[in-house]
Amino acid sequence: MTNDHDTIRSVGSAALDASVARGTAIARRTFVFLGALVAAGCATSRSQTVASSRLPSPDWPAIPDPQPIATPPGAVCVPEKVDPVTKQVTQAEVCYGGPVPFARPRTMWTRGIPMRAEMDRMLRPQYVTIHHDGMTPFYGTTDAEAKARLELIRNGHRGKGWGDIGYHYIVDRAGNVWQGRDVLVYQGAHVRNRNEHNVGVMCLGNFVEQKPSEAQIEALNRTVAQLCRYYRIAPKDVYTHREWKGAQTACPGDNLQSKVRLLRKSGFKSSALA
Repeated sequence: MTNDHDTIRSVGSAALDASVARGTAIARRTFVFLGALVAAGCATSRSQTVASSRLPSPDWPAIPDPQPIATPPGAVCVPEKVDPVTKQVTQAEVCYGGPVPFARPRTMWTRGIPMRAEMDRMLRPQYVTIHHDGMTPFYGTTDAEAKARLELIRNGHRGKGWGDIGYHYIVDRAGNVWQGRDVLVYQGAHVRNRNEHNVGVMCLGNFVEQKPSEAQIEALNRTVAQLCRYYRIAPKDVYTHREWKGAQTACPGDNLQSKVRLLRKSGFKSSALA
């Protein structure tokens, strides 16, 4: 003999079984219908309409195809090289960008960290000043020689209590341009009482005693032209160290001074701007 609770349980169980059976049948018909669409490849506009009317489209945003990162013109420091024997390719070195995108980043020649507490923030550049390093004559053309010279200068400047190497850009005899202080962040230390708004560009060597190389002058011209365009600096506002009243020295030496005068007269124009 069954009680009322058993009767209710039996009726409820039968209803549940019937509901599950109906759900299974519906799911099976839906699966078959969608399978037919997939098999047909959604080939007709009618099938696409039916599918879209039954199944809402996902809310995911469209993901564009990845695009290659374009290297700005002139931003390759060292072009790729092919070994003539092994045919192996050495990938090009891409520079750090900034106002002079073809300059090699400071991390390529030093691990020295600027002493921020000893440096001022860079103000909007209005001038460019050209220097030589003024030490012993320098004729090195390899990266290793340039890096050693740069580190020697940086250590000398640090020994004076300065926060870092005093120049923003340095040009070597092979025509490579190196980043010194970050011009986007730090004021330089290269002209006494005239460092505000002033970008320092230095050429490796002593041009009282030697002459700059052709590659060095070409790279200097390109660098100054780049800075003038980036910051809208007029050629008349490009100085050498000796041209700053009250801060005159022999820098950058007569042999570079004469070259700068010619470049300024031509307007520091370069066809190789980045």
